[in-house]
Amino acid sequence: MDRPGLQLRLARALAIGLIAGAVLPWSVAAADPELTPAGEATFAPAAPRAVPSRIDVNLYRPYVVVRQYTGYWCVPASAQAIVNIANGTSDRTYNTQARFAWHVNRFNKYTYPTRGNDPRGWARFLDYWLPGELHYLDRSYNSQSAAIAGIADAIDRSNRPVGIVVDRGTHAWTVLGYRGTVVRGDPTSRVIEGFYVTGPLHTVRGKIDPWPYRYMPLADFKLRFTRYHESTRAVVWEGKFVIVSE
Repeated sequence: MDRPGLQLRLARALAIGLIAGAVLPWSVAAADPELTPAGEATFAPAAPRAVPSRIDVNLYRPYVVVRQYTGYWCVPASAQAIVNIANGTSDRTYNTQARFAWHVNRFNKYTYPTRGNDPRGWARFLDYWLPGELHYLDRSYNSQSAAIAGIADAIDRSNRPVGIVVDRGTHAWTVLGYRGTVVRGDPTSRVIEGFYVTGPLHTVRGKIDPWPYRYMPLADFKLRFTRYHESTRAVVWEGKFVIVSE
């Protein structure tokens, strides 16, 4: 028996269903439901968002950092502090610093008209006094951000302090640790917030050295950690950010 009215209603219902399916949001249409034993659709919950963990490393101990005994022994004094921390000693004597100054000077890459020292001598001295699988090197970077990451990497790698050259190549500091955050299992997520630093001189051209140590937010740290400059001769570190690390 012919029923044209029923056929027309069925055709309209099919067309409405097709249109409704076409305009469903992609997130709903693309969902991949799982069927329960009863045949009901369920959806997997969203993965929890990774929460960064705090990093707070500080290698400072009482009686390990050292004031420089002359106006040009900032590198020997900084080296003396690093050796103390690495060896668990507390030698802050003048005689030791004088001996270190003699050694560093002979390890320098260049000779200078002044009595200062350079990053190569500093690195060679530490590598001589602190032997091991890792080796101290003078490392230079074209960008400040790369050098800052290099400092944190070296502390994580060796659990030892890092030497840095500040104030346009005129002074030496020791970095004792840093603060920041990182998502566990994802080292690329690390954010550095600041550094623990110590400086061996009371003041440098009116600037106060951090003593016995100080936490410096990254913005303050960047003001002192500047590009290397040598006023007396051409050197390989000119215009770069320089650290001494394992």
